[in-house]
Amino acid sequence: MAEKVDYVISGVWKNSGGVITHVFIHEKTPDDFKKGLKASGADVIKLINSKKIVYTITWDYPNWNWGAKVDVVSSFLRTDRNKTAKDNLDNLINMDSLI
Repeated sequence: MAEKVDYVISGVWKNSGGVITHVFIHEKTPDDFKKGLKASGADVIKLINSKKIVYTITWDYPNWNWGAKVDVVSSFLRTDRNKTAKDNLDNLINMDSLI
């Protein structure tokens, strides 16, 4: 990966309409990433608007894999369109199912 990544998103929470309301976000360290925190979509939009670089990550036992870059489009979070649906925000771990 050529650009410096500041945060990664590994999971999402959705409302009853299927809209992502919160994400499980981790601060990126030089060699890994920190324990995740629940953050609102608005909080992530603020990070991206302040020039922080955010990507998705997906779990594929026994490793995490880099996913797509997350951007803001019309006040909504969106992953960059690519040919891999698995790394899009809608396809990350549904955190509601873990509770």
